[in-house]
Amino acid sequence: MSDCNCFLSLTDLAVGAMDILFPHRCAACGKKLLGEHKRKMCSDCRSDISFLHPPVCKICGMELKGDKERSHICGRCLSNPPPYLLARSVVQYSSVVQKLLHGLKYGADTSVLPGIAEILSQFDLAPFDHCDHIIPVPLHVKRLRQRGLNQSVLLAKIIFSNKPQSTLKTDFLIRARNTVPQTTLNGVERRKNLKDAFIVAQKAEIGQSSICLVDDVFTTGTTVSECSRVLCRHGAKEVKVITFTRVESAQCGT
Repeated sequence: MSDCNCFLSLTDLAVGAMDILFPHRCAACGKKLLGEHKRKMCSDCRSDISFLHPPVCKICGMELKGDKERSHICGRCLSNPPPYLLARSVVQYSSVVQKLLHGLKYGADTSVLPGIAEILSQFDLAPFDHCDHIIPVPLHVKRLRQRGLNQSVLLAKIIFSNKPQSTLKTDFLIRARNTVPQTTLNGVERRKNLKDAFIVAQKAEIGQSSICLVDDVFTTGTTVSECSRVLCRHGAKEVKVITFTRVESAQCGT
């Protein structure tokens, strides 16, 4: 056996021993990842992840199921155009995605971030290459204190890790009212709940800039629509939206 092969064998043995003594765990379910030290999630959880694929609505990003033609604008966006230029989500909402986000949002469990980053690494950022500012959807100060973190800020840092830190603006958009959780409301109630909930900070230099708005979940699009509306009203040239996941039945503007 050559010295090189011997070294590789010893290295493999060392890695195997570390896996046994200090096993990595799946970021979603906590299962030991023996022999999968380069992965952040187990094979079962990875199989539950479904990426959104074309064709999708050119505006809201909804998958156009049953339509094998090229992407086009869906009927909802044609009849009620949203205030953002486009919205894209990375994966469909699933039980594994729910575990990852629930642990992060409500348990401040940052151990799920490597799993989320592994998923996000497969997302094509080309439509967002020329954004001037990256703005996470803000939390009200009371909710931020309760949770200890804003998941949208962490997602933005992961998604745009290759961009200068100066492009991330966590203080441009402010949540002025501590609204009730959107998950408890229907479409009409969601819009009423968010009316005048967001304001642009006085020091924010929006100008004629292109903005990327980042949030965790696209459910009905109400939150990102309201944020986009406020940003455009204060001079933004365009707003593009990225969310980590999208509820399958959701359509923009509802």
